[in-house]
Amino acid sequence: MLYASPMIAAPSVMLIDMPARHRGEGLALGRYYAIILETDEERAELDRFLDEPRSAAVAPDLLDRRPSAMVADNVLISRYEPPEEGWPWVLVCRWPEPYSRVARDTPGCEMARGCYTMEVFEHPDDVEEHSIALLEQLGTHGELSIRTLTPASLSQSGTA
Repeated sequence: MLYASPMIAAPSVMLIDMPARHRGEGLALGRYYAIILETDEERAELDRFLDEPRSAAVAPDLLDRRPSAMVADNVLISRYEPPEEGWPWVLVCRWPEPYSRVARDTPGCEMARGCYTMEVFEHPDDVEEHSIALLEQLGTHGELSIRTLTPASLSQSGTA
């Protein structure tokens, strides 16, 4: 299931609901393989990879360790609503270099593509709780400047 980018600066997310025999602890909610897609070209590359005939299961990890092409000076938290009923909520954080450097130097702390963390939730209340806890934790490192961007606020940009 493709979760389209909510705005230009945020990636799209592909969630693959893994067959029961391949589910387990390393997957989001024990069943979803999540893939960060930054460009339309990466989506086309992933689609080609997924369409290739195979005699055995192969992890779709072709983009997992590819460095991010996006650059940001601020933490970007993107919330993705389920595109269809029965799919989970997704929260993606894009971390600027100072944060991702700390993660690289911390054993057991990994970021997708060197700068992303992702959480997957079955219920919208869980996304909200996690978002509040994340903002509180970030607030312990100094004053926060928070802007909420919605499709409506983005379409109004440039108007007075």
